[in-house]
Order: sequence, then C-alpha cells, then structure tokens
Amino acid sequence: MASSFAETSGEAPAPSGVAISQRRVTLLILSMSLVYFFSFFQRVAVPGTVFNEIQHDMGLSAAAVTALGSMFFYIYASMQLVVGIAADRFGGRRTLLTGGVLMALGALAFPLSHSPEMLYLSRALTGLGASFMYLSTIKEVDALVAPRHFTTVLGSVFFIGYAGGVAGTLPFERVSAAVGWRPALFGAAVLTFVALFFCAVVVRGVPLHRRPPVSGHVLAPYLRVLRNRRNWPLFVNGAINFSVYFVIQTVLGKKFLQDVAGLSSAAAASFTLAMMVVCALAVFSGGPLLRLTRNRRKPPIVATTLVLVAATSLLCLGVVCRASGWVFLVCYIMLPLIGLASAAGVATVKELNDPNAVAQSVAMHNFAAYVAVAILANAAGLVLDSYRSVAVVTAAGATVYPAAAYTVVFAALLVLCLISVGAALLVTETRGQPVLASPFGSAGEPT
Repeated sequence: MASSFAETSGEAPAPSGVAISQRRVTLLILSMSLVYFFSFFQRVAVPGTVFNEIQHDMGLSAAAVTALGSMFFYIYASMQLVVGIAADRFGGRRTLLTGGVLMALGALAFPLSHSPEMLYLSRALTGLGASFMYLSTIKEVDALVAPRHFTTVLGSVFFIGYAGGVAGTLPFERVSAAVGWRPALFGAAVLTFVALFFCAVVVRGVPLHRRPPVSGHVLAPYLRVLRNRRNWPLFVNGAINFSVYFVIQTVLGKKFLQDVAGLSSAAAASFTLAMMVVCALAVFSGGPLLRLTRNRRKPPIVATTLVLVAATSLLCLGVVCRASGWVFLVCYIMLPLIGLASAAGVATVKELNDPNAVAQSVAMHNFAAYVAVAILANAAGLVLDSYRSVAVVTAAGATVYPAAAYTVVFAALLVLCLISVGAALLVTETRGQPVLASPFGSAGEPT
C-alpha cells in the first residue's frame, strides 16, 4: 500500500511546509483505519450477533431490539451531512479523533447499562461517534493519495473496516458465549480506546492538508449535489443494495437462521462470519476490479445488483420450501458481493460532483444508504412483532418467529432489489474522469 502514496492528489501544501514521508502517510492511514475497524465492529455486533441475549436479558420486544440498530443508523445517517462539512472544513484527522472519543465512551457505557433508557442513550452516543469514521478517513485518503491510486487504497481501508465486521460475528459470539455479552462488549470498548490512543500519537505533528473553502452558504455543496440529477440513480441503487445486505448482516441474519433453519447460535454466527469475510474480500477487490474494466464504473454496479436480486430471490424460495442450511449459506455468500461495487460507487460520486467538496458529496451518498438501513431495520422489527402471537418462546427465553414473518420481509427486500436494477441501468458512466470542473482549477481532479 505504501507505494500508492508517492504522489499527492493536488492539495495545497501544508501550512508548515513539512513534507510527509510515505512511511508516515501509510502509518497515518493505517491508524485511522484501525479506529474505523471498531466502528464497523459496533455496527455488526449489536444487535445482530447478540439479538436473543439482549432480548432475553432486557425483556424487550423484537421491534425494541431492532430499534437499537435503527437508532444507531438514523443517527449515523443524519450525521453524515454534518461530518461532511466538518471534514472538509477542519480536516479528516480532527473529526475522526473527535468522533472516536464519543464512540469509545458510548461503547463503554452500553454494556454497563441496565435499563432500556440507558441502553438506547449509550447506543445513540456510539452511533454519533461512529458516524465520523468513514468520511474522515476518505477525506484523508483523498488528501494524501494520488488520484489514480484512490480506489486501490480505499479498498484497503474498506478491508480493514470490514475486518471489524468479521470480528463482530462468530469471534464476538464465541467470546460472548464464554464470558457473557456485557464483558465481551466492555473488552471491545477498552480496545477501542487503545486504537484511538495509537491514532492520536501518529497524528501528532503531521501537518494538515486543507482545500480552499467552497464559496457560498455552508449547505450550498449539498444543494448542488441534490440538484445534480446524475446522482439520483446512483443514490437509489447504493441505498437499496447496501441496506438490503446490511440489515441481513447486522440485524436479521443470525436470528433468521436460528428461528427458521434451526441452527445453533455458533453455527448461525459462522454463516454471518462467512458473509462478512466475503464482503471484506469483495470491497478489497473493488479497486483492482476497476482496472480490469478499464475504469468503467457501471459494469460492477449493474452486475452486483443482479447478483443481489438472485440472492434475495433464493432467500424467499428457501424459506417457502423450507430449504436446508446450505441453501441459505449460498445466499449469504452472494449478498455481500455488492462490495465489489463499493469503490466504483464512491469513485463515481467523486467524479459526478465538485472535486473540492469530496467529503460532502460522499456524505450524501452515505446518508441515503444508512437512512435506508435504519428504515428497513425498523420495518423488519415491526413485521416480526406482528407475528408475535404465533411465535414460540423457548426454555432459554428466546422468541422464535415463524417462517411466514421472514417470507414477508424477504419478499419486500426482493421488490426493492428489482427497483435497484432499474436505477443501476441509469447510472452515469464516468470512465474515471470528473464530470464537473473545480472552481479552483484542476487541483484534486482524478486522473
């Protein structure tokens, strides 16, 4: 990865005039990626991996448990607009460290909470802090990495982040089974503080990269993004694809396998582990894939959307036909292949919008995706609760919902995926070239 940092992206020189070595830049991006690792862990681990444990321990309904996920994502989504402004104005490093402290405090408070109110409050604080990680890291990658290496390095960052998601599946389930979900999450919070301290040490003394401020009102870049009709198909496609995958990964995936396929907690967590590993490999491969397509962004977007349709169709069919576990494993391996289009999606957002407001344009894309995740998580919980009268409570206190409830959820997801195919076909092909000219000249334009 270090060889990708040989050139900058055309940023203005740092005020101090101090040159940054490739080794220091590599260490900087690595340290920020480690904090991003724990933000992804928090997204995946709670509530999905310990859904039954939290429901039984706190005496919550399915809607109340899924609300822990949707609350996180509503806050995460809405904060993208604020973080986009802050990252462009103050620099990604400052916003990441600020958010990292909030995330770590929320992560520490969550396992210490013994009332629903404190559980939601600490989860909200965790989501607030985690919302800074993604855009802050992209801002720094854009500032420090040569444009032609942007997607490759971004894939490496995504890989580290998704590795945090991997840790939030079977590894976290096994630790939780051994020591309980509260001590397991407390330990994760302590490690988050360690990663944050390491990042703060690395960042210390590194000069900031600044862009000239975009003229006009602070919300002007967002308004320009919304008025840019080329963005609309990309935002619809990205929001649907990511939310369908992520709701299954982080909220319903493990519980569905336990309720319908009859898998044990460990076996179900191994399926979501496979899901996250495939996604991590997919996002890591997304950058190199664009070289094979000769910088064409649209083919990976369309192809992965079609795979998503196939996966959700198979899920519906599998539930109706009471298929065995291996059928659902195939589905869980197909769903995360949308990660192959992650780099293409982010690159297209950059290339369709003002290159001097990168964080803000990506923020809108991220906002749409996580609002969709939050809405789907809420809706899924309500669907499950509508079948509560025919649900079965096990001796261990877990609530098992009928296959019909999941059939309704997956059928709705399939309809959304079909809409996403239409949006994918309308995405503008940029071929790696900026569509909008920078008002400050050519600095920052991709090559």
